[in-house]
Parts: sequence; C-alpha cells; structure tokens
Amino acid sequence: FLRDFGFGGILADDMGLGKTVQLLALLELRRVEGTGRPSLVVVPKSLVFNWKEEAARFTPGLRVLDHTGLLRKREAPDFAGFDVVLTTYGVLRRDILLFKDVAFDYVVLDEAQAVKNASSSSAKAVRLLSGSHRLALSGTPVENHIGELASILEFTNPGLLGRTRAFQRGRGELGVEGRALLARTIRPFVLRRTKDQV
Repeated sequence: FLRDFGFGGILADDMGLGKTVQLLALLELRRVEGTGRPSLVVVPKSLVFNWKEEAARFTPGLRVLDHTGLLRKREAPDFAGFDVVLTTYGVLRRDILLFKDVAFDYVVLDEAQAVKNASSSSAKAVRLLSGSHRLALSGTPVENHIGELASILEFTNPGLLGRTRAFQRGRGELGVEGRALLARTIRPFVLRRTKDQV
C-alpha cells in the first residue's frame, strides 16, 4: 500500500517480533522483482553483525555490501552489483556527500529512534538521502515526547505533519483533540503490534 501510493512507513512492532526478518523478506522480494537499484539500510554499529548474519541465514540470495570500517569504498559505483548497502549512522554522517547523490530503491532506518532529535547530525543526514521508498524500524518510536515520532515521520514522509511548534519544541502539547487528530493522521503510516497481539 505504501509503495503503491508513494508513502513511507514505520514498522514499530515490539522488540522480538521479527522486524529485521520482515524487512529482509521485503528486500528479497525487491531483488526478485529486479529493481536494478540497491537499497540502503542504516543501523547502529552494534547491529551490523546481526544484520549480516540474519541476511545470510534468511535471504542468502541478497548481495549485501558492508559499508562500514576504515577499508570501505568511497565511490557510489562500488554499490553496483549489490542488493543491499549496509552502513551505520556514524558512517552515514561521515560519508553523506557520497550517499546523498545515490538513488536507492529503499532507504531504511533500523532503530530509527537514533534520529529522534530532529536537529541532530544523524537526522539531518538521513533527510538528505534519496530513495524511491522510505521505511523506519523502531520498537520505541516515542520514548520521551511526541517530537521524537515527528522527527522519524519527517524522514519517512517529509512535510506530513508540517512545522507545528509543539513538535519543534518537542513538548507535544497537543491536548486531547490534537492527539486524536495526530493518531488519525499517522495511522496509515505506522504498523505497531505487541507481543500479546502476535
């Protein structure tokens, strides 16, 4: 649905429900469909090994480029021939001049709460990325205030929430009616399931 209508989305299932595997299945489908472009997956440094291991286990047909470490390639043509480019938020910030000019199929943020502060370097960097489709994965899209969710949504669906002062200050002072309107607005773009539901 999101792809057909040109929207991005947030997969916000509870931890342990397989967000990584669900995304790998989607990327495998895109490989089979032959999009001809790699997808970019941005993860915290601590999850690089996990992503590589799960990709090898569940989607061995995906050609994954580990774009981390000091020996990483520094030119976009090096991405050709890969289905997935895996990098970290730190490397993305350092290599943003390389990444911003690449047209990716999907741009995916894992543990997307890493961009919850809209004025952070990571949040600014991910908004510069170019992808036909955008997804964010986070079991905790809101940890402290509604501004964190607004920052993630600004990546997945730029301009969806406008520039509301309550979001900019991060206080989320919306009131009951404002919160109900916000919930209705974002419902089509956020999938959240709890362990009890699954």
